[in-house]
Amino acid sequence: MARWLWDNLRTLLLSFILAVLVWVVAVNEENPIEEKVFPQPVTIQLLNVPPDLLLMGQPNLQTSVTIRAPSLVWDQLTIDQVRVTADLSAVGPGTYNVPLVGSLSTNAARLTRLEPAAISLTFEKRLARQLPVHLEQTGDVALGYAAGPPVVTPLTTTVTGPASLVNSVSEVRATITLSGLKDDFNDSVALEPADNAGKLVNGVVLSPASAHVQVSVTQKTGFRDVTVSPVIRGQVAYGYRLTNITVSPPVVTVSSSDPRKVNNLPGYIETQPLDITGWQADRAVRLPLAMPAGVSLQGDQAVFVQVSITAIEFSETVPRELQLQGLADGLEATPSPDQVDILISGPLPVLNQLTQEDVSVYLDLTGLDVGTYQLTPQVSLLPTSLHVDKVLTSPIEVDIRIKPTPTETPTASLTPTITLTPTRTRQPPATRPPATATPTPTDTSTPAP
Repeated sequence: MARWLWDNLRTLLLSFILAVLVWVVAVNEENPIEEKVFPQPVTIQLLNVPPDLLLMGQPNLQTSVTIRAPSLVWDQLTIDQVRVTADLSAVGPGTYNVPLVGSLSTNAARLTRLEPAAISLTFEKRLARQLPVHLEQTGDVALGYAAGPPVVTPLTTTVTGPASLVNSVSEVRATITLSGLKDDFNDSVALEPADNAGKLVNGVVLSPASAHVQVSVTQKTGFRDVTVSPVIRGQVAYGYRLTNITVSPPVVTVSSSDPRKVNNLPGYIETQPLDITGWQADRAVRLPLAMPAGVSLQGDQAVFVQVSITAIEFSETVPRELQLQGLADGLEATPSPDQVDILISGPLPVLNQLTQEDVSVYLDLTGLDVGTYQLTPQVSLLPTSLHVDKVLTSPIEVDIRIKPTPTETPTASLTPTITLTPTRTRQPPATRPPATATPTPTDTSTPAP
């Protein structure tokens, strides 16, 4: 047996190799090897970044990955199984072309290519500087008021970032506006790093990023704020009502060289009277103020009074016959009911002038075929100041049917034959005397012999 095995060893080995090759070919046909680019870009992970360095700019931290794997493995690959890193342990300030390293979490596939295979990165030294907070005030407080010195907390802030950017910051400013203020300013204000030209410097971090600013605002002696009270006379037109009266500005500042006159004011100043008799619409009127003697007004010497007027709403029920629109040829329709009541609201003067032509109600039958329908009536209302509250009967049942064709009954028509005969004018008979019998004479002679 051993001798037989020895004599046939080469044959057995060749048979085994051939069997393996056949098996490999068969497996490869069922599960072929594929090499292609992974469908998603892979984010590059930066490792060992020196803590005293900052990455500059906005580099593209993504790369495409080519993988070689059997088809079945390709179908199961996910983005979490692919990792691309860049080791930054050896970099310093400056620009570097850092090689990328890719790996897979499965042994059934192999990463064959990265595109790009390296990435260009620029680093700068991290720098921190402490700078004072500079407060910029714009605008003036209201007339008759004075602003006190500002109080800023904290007085300094730390600017951190790339050395080149931090060194370009010349001041850190906080800007507030006091325009028209009558009360204290008390708020947090965002801080802004600026260069020598006053332009903002981006790419640095401020700590703290805001400061609290307080500015006291007080009223000067001899000045006082008083409310404006409008004086209204008369009544608006019949059917209308007054809804609102507003004054702009509602409060004015008055002053006097004698502070006692200002302090003795009742807290308001009236306008000159405004007569609104017969008004029917809103109006804005400029009115002067009735200033007491020795007291003057700061700023504009008049105010705007806005008078709001609206019509009193009344309601009326209007009956109207239904009109049919859009009915197809060859059809007829019967609404039930054929008349509805419409509830209309609006100003009484307009309602009193409402005519038959101003209001109509109709049913739109466009596109409807034979059948019974429930339709909502539409109302056409000409006066724009009126509005329809409700159609009291809605929806309306409409029966649409084929229009019957009239039936013609044959009628015998006898046409008489007319013979035209000349017409003679008959004279009335002449009046004749009655006939008189005349006796016949009798021959009494004797004949001759």
